[in-house]
Amino acid sequence: MSSSSDEKSAMEESRLEVMECEKEIQSIKSSLKSLTSSSGGAETSNNSLQVSVHKINASGEDSTPGTFKVNLSSPIEERTITQLFDPLDPTAEGGIVTFEQLETSNALLTIEAFSSADDTLVKVGTSAAHDLLPLCQDGEKSSSTVEIAIVSESSGEPVLESKESDEWEDAVDEEKAEDEGVAKESDAQSPTKEAKLQLPLCTLSVQLEYTPSANDKRDSLYEKLNEVSKRKAAAIEKLRQSAAAVNRAKMAESDEGKGKGGNVVKAGFLNKSKPEAKAVPFWKRWYEKTIGPQSMLWVVGPIAKNYVIFIGCSVFFHYKGDLLALPPPV
Repeated sequence: MSSSSDEKSAMEESRLEVMECEKEIQSIKSSLKSLTSSSGGAETSNNSLQVSVHKINASGEDSTPGTFKVNLSSPIEERTITQLFDPLDPTAEGGIVTFEQLETSNALLTIEAFSSADDTLVKVGTSAAHDLLPLCQDGEKSSSTVEIAIVSESSGEPVLESKESDEWEDAVDEEKAEDEGVAKESDAQSPTKEAKLQLPLCTLSVQLEYTPSANDKRDSLYEKLNEVSKRKAAAIEKLRQSAAAVNRAKMAESDEGKGKGGNVVKAGFLNKSKPEAKAVPFWKRWYEKTIGPQSMLWVVGPIAKNYVIFIGCSVFFHYKGDLLALPPPV
């Protein structure tokens, strides 16, 4: 009995999951329809990325950069930021840069920092390449603040210095040791490595705001529709299996009831017994065959009447037609 209840609960869960998937599919289809009706023009066909620097965390006043060049790998473009983002004047020139027609699958963002000395820009450092795919993969407008470290280029790339010992002990091959049955110990000295740690010059609080295009939104909705359709198909298959299991459990319970000698209905109990046919009298049978409404006379007579009249008239005109002739004139 418990197994039957478990199967029924599993079937109910599958049914609810199918209903939820159907609701999601309908909402996605309505979003696609509204997107198709509202999309149009070149303004919505291109995606865009806005980059702005909100804060600079520098180790010293002398090394604080004031100009930043934002490089994008796809498309290969460069924009220059000359000041920090001002919330009171968001559209100030040089406070925010915009990139359009991004290839989000392989777009990398790199920032170069410059300081001004005697009206000349001096490059003080650069950042590592940051992948933009996690920000752009949802297909919806999103904004994120990223902490980007600027590393000074004066000392170059971090260098790893290694001190290896001159003497190494011979290592014995493990397969050869197993074949010969001799266990040997190998004390190979690993090289000691000392790394020079390079601290960042400063850390930038960069805000990235991505606005997807109509095509990006449509592609994202189609991907979601495919995922929900797969979940719905799996839920329908699970529901079918649960229903089959419930039916098998019901049949097993009915078989157990029959085996225990319960009241079993015999086959054919609804069939009514037909009364015995009585013998028909002779005069009634003669009447129905000869002059009754279902007899041959009333069935064939109306059809053969015209043929009989036609044939009789033709024979009469052929043999006794002179009786109908007019007398000769006097």
